[in-house]
Amino acid sequence: MTKDELELMPDIERMVGENERKWLTGVARTTCVSMEARGEFPKRLHLGGKYVGWRLSEIQAWIKGEWKPEDSQTE
Repeated sequence: MTKDELELMPDIERMVGENERKWLTGVARTTCVSMEARGEFPKRLHLGGKYVGWRLSEIQAWIKGEWKPEDSQTE
């Protein structure tokens, strides 16, 4: 699929893995887990097997200080 084709599908949510999440936020994995448990960071989603990811839109909102736990999607 080309970039142009992806732009025609704006409802697709991009997921980021652990390495990209850490690079974007600067938050260590263990700190992130603690923050998630306290409702201070978007929850990770299980993508299958041992893989997890976060919605890029939620990470971006958290970075901007706009994310709230009630905004988090669970599915």
